[in-house]
Amino acid sequence: MIAADVTETCGRLRCRVQTATTRAQCWLTIFVTVVMVLCSSAAVAESGPTLKVVEHTWGFDGRVQPGQFNPLSILLDNQTAEAIDASATLQRLQGLLSPSGSQYVQQVFIAPAARRWIQFYPYVANSYQSKWVLSFDGVRIGEFTQPRPAYKLESEQEEQQPQVIILDRVETVSSRPSTVKHLPENIFPPYATATVGLHTVFMDHVPDWELPRQQAFISWLKLGGRLQLLVNRRGEYPRFSGELSDLNQPLKRYSIGNGIVNRMDVQREGLTETMVRNAVVLDSLDDEDEELEEFLQQQKQQGLGVGQLIDVEPSSIDDQFFRHMRELTLPDHAWWLIFLLALCYIGLIFPGCFVLSRNKQLHFLATYSALAGLSVIFSILFLAIGQRGYGESTTLQTLAVARAEDNTHWSVMQWNALFVTSGDSYQATAPDQQSVYSTGETVGQAEAQIIPGNAGGITMQIPPFSSQTFVSRRRLASADWRLQISSIDLQLSGLVNLSIQTGDNFPAAEGNKYLVLAGRRLYEMKYDDRTRQLLLFGAKRRLAEYCQPNFDFQYTTPWGQPQEKDLRSPEERFYDESLPALVQRNLLDDLVNSVVRYELPSDRIRLFIYTALPDEFVISVSADAKSTGRILFAMDLSLLSGDQ
Repeated sequence: MIAADVTETCGRLRCRVQTATTRAQCWLTIFVTVVMVLCSSAAVAESGPTLKVVEHTWGFDGRVQPGQFNPLSILLDNQTAEAIDASATLQRLQGLLSPSGSQYVQQVFIAPAARRWIQFYPYVANSYQSKWVLSFDGVRIGEFTQPRPAYKLESEQEEQQPQVIILDRVETVSSRPSTVKHLPENIFPPYATATVGLHTVFMDHVPDWELPRQQAFISWLKLGGRLQLLVNRRGEYPRFSGELSDLNQPLKRYSIGNGIVNRMDVQREGLTETMVRNAVVLDSLDDEDEELEEFLQQQKQQGLGVGQLIDVEPSSIDDQFFRHMRELTLPDHAWWLIFLLALCYIGLIFPGCFVLSRNKQLHFLATYSALAGLSVIFSILFLAIGQRGYGESTTLQTLAVARAEDNTHWSVMQWNALFVTSGDSYQATAPDQQSVYSTGETVGQAEAQIIPGNAGGITMQIPPFSSQTFVSRRRLASADWRLQISSIDLQLSGLVNLSIQTGDNFPAAEGNKYLVLAGRRLYEMKYDDRTRQLLLFGAKRRLAEYCQPNFDFQYTTPWGQPQEKDLRSPEERFYDESLPALVQRNLLDDLVNSVVRYELPSDRIRLFIYTALPDEFVISVSADAKSTGRILFAMDLSLLSGDQ
């Protein structure tokens, strides 16, 4: 009986204890939940106003142009009653999560409950798809997948449409016509340096643009753009003013710089696919070059595959430039001393320390002290010898291609490598030149921040005795060369005679190289100091053959044949052998898919001048750097009027 009472009492106590424990767990759960909710609310409150990405547009028609700076337009919606004044950052993702390349940064202000377009100008090196992430003060807002390119290298025979758009008013919501992509006029880039990938624009009204966008549009047109003017609903062509007043010429078709303006007697609703296609191939030639096709066929039969060698990604050319620039600035270490110290270190460790440990007159800690001391001493020696250079100085290596917009303005694509002997934060700037920048890195993260525009620049963290590469595009003003074609004889077989008169500011110097492109052939020119003329000199070469890239294995003879001794310095050799790649890189500004079959329009010739980089074209860096480099000037000379 007593045992039964004791058992019942113990059972009741156990139930009470379990009940108390359960209640404590419940209260603890409620407490933890409340704390988490409060912390979440505080985190949300601290994270600032909520932003939403409404829409985004890559390039001009939803595609990108590899090897160029492409605009990325993003419409943001501030969904709260608080204004946003934050730093927006765009960065490429390598793989799934790892950031790659540099950071594109700009300060953004969005009024309460308002929407605003922001625009970045990332450099798209190749056609491979990747992701880009947008952050505000370190908080991710959205991710954007890089779209397909405006061309495919492997689709040589497939007709590929470049980027063609029709400008819409800001308040327009109509999707007509459906035969061409639409672009709101308020997201046309205000910098000409970000418009290279655009081919043709259809326009039936005067866009509501501030001065920078007007200037950027005219610069794009002068560099070779195509403008198709349409009539409005009243059957009238737009009447322009300000920077766009040159578009008011009454001719059916006329040129502005290297660009073409064509008037079409049709409203936007009447644009057909055929009209759009014909506007894009405005300068294409109907006759095929049988001689070129025969040459390419011979190359394929011999297994050379010229077409496959030339049509490479722009990133391959960039990597070639940057790799050789880094090699030219590698510190010249005393490797014999490093190897000697390594052998001494190994010998002192064994058998040196082993012999020391066998000496019974010494304390056993003496061996450990010797090991530690040797490690510290040789670490300092290796650090001093391996880190320091031998007579190196801070240098800026540069390769550039300058495309003439008119007689006094140039669009300059530039590849730079800044080698420094002291680790620090360095900045490259070009005030009032509409500059856009990128590190050009396709793999790995670069410690660099980029701000575009007239007051922008690139800030880079560079370790000591190392180099940082970066690419830029700028719009520069320079003196007029006053070029004029004195005489020319261009026949079906090619150029027979050509002389070009130059002015006082023409970059004539010993060692310069002068080339002329006519059709599909390149011709060498020489400069006559007495008459100040460029004269035809040397045999013609096919453009496809000339632009065939050089590979490192071509520098040696695998069959053991003796090579002719090259007396040039490594720097001179690099600059000389970069010329064909720079010519090919220039053609990318013409939105050329295949250099193999490229043909310059028959109404012009293109003059190439390869010379030392003038001081006015050197980009400014926040270091006392020795600048060296070469630049390829490219200027189209019209054959219709006989002058530029």
